[in-house]
Amino acid sequence: MHLRYLLIILLASVMMVSACKEDGKVKPQTQEAKLPQVPVIELKSEDIPLSFEFSARTQGYKETQVRARVGGILLKRNYVEGSQVEEGSVLFEIDPAPYEVALKQAQAQLAQAKAQLSSAETQWHRTEKLFKEGYASEKTRDEARSNRDSLLASVQLAEAAVDSAQLNLDYTKVTAPISGITSLGAQSEGSLISTTGESSLLTSITQIDPIYVIFSATEGEILSLTNMTERGLIKNPDRGKDIFAKLKLGDGSIYNEDGKINFINPTIDEATGTIKLRAVFPNPEGKIRPGQFVRLIMEGLVRLNALVLPQEAVMQGANGSFVYRVNSQGVIEMVSVQTGLTTPNGEWIIDEGLNPGDKVIYAGLLKLRPGMKVSPVAAQAAEPNVPTQAQ
Repeated sequence: MHLRYLLIILLASVMMVSACKEDGKVKPQTQEAKLPQVPVIELKSEDIPLSFEFSARTQGYKETQVRARVGGILLKRNYVEGSQVEEGSVLFEIDPAPYEVALKQAQAQLAQAKAQLSSAETQWHRTEKLFKEGYASEKTRDEARSNRDSLLASVQLAEAAVDSAQLNLDYTKVTAPISGITSLGAQSEGSLISTTGESSLLTSITQIDPIYVIFSATEGEILSLTNMTERGLIKNPDRGKDIFAKLKLGDGSIYNEDGKINFINPTIDEATGTIKLRAVFPNPEGKIRPGQFVRLIMEGLVRLNALVLPQEAVMQGANGSFVYRVNSQGVIEMVSVQTGLTTPNGEWIIDEGLNPGDKVIYAGLLKLRPGMKVSPVAAQAAEPNVPTQAQ
């Protein structure tokens, strides 16, 4: 009986030792398996096409007011309001009768001055000959020459008066200074037109092909683009120095003509802190009209060697933006970063703080803390197993 009892005790002891040895072998594997899995993105540098969208408003390529340059009764309007007119075409006719009379008077005065000049020149030549022969005094010669010169000036003055009268007569036909679309007429036929104030305004003409699009960008956006361009981080490979753009219309459709940025204001608006820019677009069919509100999409720039993260991977702290990076030992590190532009699908481009090959956690960040040991899982295969705060 005692022998049987001792055998049972020995057998139990051997089993306990064996179990302890087996526990010692699997314990490290169990601890490794319990490390929380975190989804990470392994950063790779890539060239990212950039796209910027701005609120904008269209403006005529040329806009001019058509005003009367002589006064009188407005006899006729020769165009249809709102229609296309060509440069040099006659838009209005002002009563020319007073100006025709003024021209005839000026022409008559010119003829009279020329006749007087002809007589004075004959007298001058005769007196000059007599002076050389000793039959006329020096005083007589000088008076003849002075009279001739005075009448020559009178002729020039009369010629200028004729030119002025002819010009005023020509101004009774009001022509289009540019080609474009006309506005409503400001004066009706039969109105008395003057050359000053609002009564001189007859209509306005706007050239809409091509057409301007005016928009504003913040000072920070422009400085960031300029700085990165100078550092060689942004290129425009397709069009050299040209930056091209598209228009999104009010109904959400994209205008079928591409434009390009052709002006950047050198000064900053002190009230808004923005810089005004201008793009120019072909408008052969007149689809775009001045005053439309549109969205301008700036395209064609490429951010070279960019490191991209989804916005949820970047957190904000007292000292700025930061991310959680998993180092080679599987430990979480907090890394300060500087974000730059965003990609067309809304991801952050990281300008400073990270390098290609870094593994950055992009989900479950509020349950993590620096110094934790984790098991990183690539984004494509990640099944987040993030510890709770208690862990």
